[in-house]
Amino acid sequence: MAHPPGRSAQRRPIHPKALRALAGLLALSLTPARATEPATCQPLRDQRDALASQAMEQEIALVHSYRLRRCPALTRQADGANALDRQFPAIDFNALLACRRGAERDLERHERRLYRNRLGFWFYTPQGAALARQADALSQQLIDEACP
Repeated sequence: MAHPPGRSAQRRPIHPKALRALAGLLALSLTPARATEPATCQPLRDQRDALASQAMEQEIALVHSYRLRRCPALTRQADGANALDRQFPAIDFNALLACRRGAERDLERHERRLYRNRLGFWFYTPQGAALARQADALSQQLIDEACP
C-alpha cells in the first residue's frame, strides 16, 4: 500500500493479550525438548555415555600399544609433549602421522574385529566390544522410550 510522500505508515499498537500470546509461543519454541522428556532419559543417556567412553578407552589403549611398538621414541615424545608449558622438542608431525597410520594398519592386520557399534566404529578388544554393545543397547532403549 503506497503512502503519500512525506507520510509514513502508522503502526497500530499490539494488543497486550496478543503480545502475551506471542511471548508464550516464543517461550514454548525456545524450551528444550528435554523439558518434557521422561525422567528416565537423562540417567539412560549418562549411563550410555559412560559405557561408550569406557569402550573407547579400551580401543585407544590398544592403538597406543601398536604405535609404541612401531615407533617408540616418536610416540613417547608425542605423549610427553605438553603444549601448555611448551617443554618439548619439536615434533615431526608428518612422521607422527605416518606412525599412527601404520599402527592402525598393523592393528587391522593382526587383530580380529569383534564388534561394530551403531556409529560404525570397530572394536577389537573383548572388553571394548562388550562395553560398546551395552552402550548400543542403551541407545536403542533411549529410542524405544522416545528420548530425544
